[in-house]
Parts: sequence; C-alpha cells; structure tokens
Amino acid sequence: MGQLSTWKMSTNIKSKNNNDVNTSYDVLDNLRTAILIFDKDFNYVYTNTAAVDLLGSSSTLKQITQLQCQNMSLSTYLKKVKDDSQSIMLRDLKFKNFDRIERIVDCNISTYTTLNNQYILMELNETGRLYNISLDQNLIDQQKATREMVKGLSHEIKNPLGGIMGAAQLLDKTLSDESQSKFTKIIRKESERLLKLINAMSSPVSSSDKENINIHEITEHVIELFKYDADNVDVKFTKDYDPSIPQLNLDRHQIIQALINIIRNAIQAISKDGSIRIKTRPIFKYTIGDIKHDLVVKIDVIDNGTGIPDDKLKEIFYPMVTTKNDGMGLGLTIAQSIIIENNGIIECKSKNKETIFSIILPWSTK
Repeated sequence: MGQLSTWKMSTNIKSKNNNDVNTSYDVLDNLRTAILIFDKDFNYVYTNTAAVDLLGSSSTLKQITQLQCQNMSLSTYLKKVKDDSQSIMLRDLKFKNFDRIERIVDCNISTYTTLNNQYILMELNETGRLYNISLDQNLIDQQKATREMVKGLSHEIKNPLGGIMGAAQLLDKTLSDESQSKFTKIIRKESERLLKLINAMSSPVSSSDKENINIHEITEHVIELFKYDADNVDVKFTKDYDPSIPQLNLDRHQIIQALINIIRNAIQAISKDGSIRIKTRPIFKYTIGDIKHDLVVKIDVIDNGTGIPDDKLKEIFYPMVTTKNDGMGLGLTIAQSIIIENNGIIECKSKNKETIFSIILPWSTK
C-alpha cells in the first residue's frame, strides 16, 4: 500500500541542484496526464496528483497490480514491459478504480534506467473524461438556451395571466352565492400556481449571499431534513465523506436547495426501504465546460432505484421532462440552474439500477 500523496523519487537523480528536481515535480503535478513511476517490483515510487485522482482513493492507494481491468491483466503487460524494455500502448483501456468507478484511458507503459536502477513509467490519459467535458458544455449551453426561451414565453403568458387573475378577483367581489365564488377561487389559485411555476423557470438565480462553508455541513443538514420526514423512515442513508475537502465560497441556501431537489428525486426513484449514499471527493485538474479548475469538489448522490432510461439521460435537466406520473419536471432543472450559476455542473449516469447524480463545484474562497 502506498500512502495517498505525491511520492518523491527514492533514488538519487543527477541534477545541477535540488531546485531542478523540485521544479520537475511541480511540472508533473500540473499535468492533466496521470503519471506513475514504479520500481522493478511494481511498488509506487512517484505519482502525480492527476494519477491519485484517476485511481481514486481518499486514504491509500492499493498496489497497481490489484487494478481491475476489463478483459485483460494489467500485471501481464507491466511484466512484459519490464522484461523486454519495450513500451506498450493500450488504447481505450477500461478499468474500475479503487473507488469502484469505471474509467476509460489510453495507457502507455515504458521503462527507463537511471543510476543502474530500472523504473517503469505509466502514463494514463482519460479519454472518457474528454467525452464528458463535451457533454458538460452542451448542458451549460442547453441551460442558457432553455432559460432564454422560457423568459420569452413567460412574458407572453404573464400578460394574459395577470388579466385572468384580476378579472377573477373582481368577479369574486360581485358574487354573493358561495357555490359560485368557489369557481373564481379555483381560477385564482391555479393562476397563482402557474405564475409561481413560470417565475421558478425563468427567474435568474442570484448568488449575492456567499460565505466560506464546509460542504459536509450542508450534506448533513439536508440528510437530517429527509430523515425527519415520516415517509422516509425506512430509507437508508449512508455517508462516504472525505474530511480533507477545504471550505468553499458558496451561497449556502442555494446549494441546500439544489441538494434537496436531487435527493428528493432519488427518494422518488427507490422503494421505501431503498438506500441512498452521499459521497464527497476532491478532484484535481478538472474541466467544467471550457474552464479548467485546479480543484473541484464532487458530491455524489447514489441511489439503488429503478434507474433512468438511456433515452432520457440527455433530457432530464430540461423543464417539464420527467419519468414520474405525478412529477412536474422542474426539480432537476432548478438544481442544474443553481449549480451552473455557482460555476459548477450536475452530471448524471445510470446503469444496472444504480443512478449517480454528481454535483461538481469549483473550489473558491472568495
């Protein structure tokens, strides 16, 4: 087991001065490519931050030979490269990392020798993430386009709706028969509901009340809210937190609302005795849309419900799109809008009756 950190070379490296070596590590730590160096027994000698993030662990990294790859043995290739001193490129290598998350990478394995010591160098470029970056940008563009469209429609709807509400109010004052006035009350009530719906869909979300907060205070608060609800008494909540996550500068109430919407959606998807897992992790060198962030915080809401059909996955953040008979299709739209206004994104994947909604927020203290 190697400790979760950036391992430094344990051998002496010929260099003009130590600053040159330290600078080399700084450069490697800022690469998006995962870099791993092993000794001849495949023990970790060095990993950069991208490698630690890709392999996935909040405490320790297991031996690289324990990595579970699809339809192949990584150990076989490592031994072959060590014995033959010939590099190997593995395209679209699929594996589950040490957090059991599926990754797809291009993997290059090679060797080099310094001071008569042989080392194995592994480079991992995540190809699956490039596809997700494109999807993230599409989500952001779609959200902006949807908001502009709804703004235009809301203007056209609010004008006649205001007339209907005013007319119903005046008519109600002229009616003495209670059996008839109940109909004007229905008109007013439904008109007010429609007005609130339009405002929720079209109004921009402001982020003026920001403060430095511990993200786990928010997750704990929201979980407690749902636990107090008698309808959720049999729902099992489990937590997998990374305590090393730094404070984030966010609007507390907005993030609470977004998380409530996502967890409510998860509860509606599971049976009464289903389970929901809340998982937090820091991720280094993460791109949201077209912006690369040095550090982001990822909050996963994982449920074991019915799952989301593939043809709905790309539409679930659109307004009025829902797989539930009694749903309005606004909860996820509003949650996505809130997170995008906080420079983040919500991603979703669903497979084998496991659905994961991931809130991804860039680290900031101001």
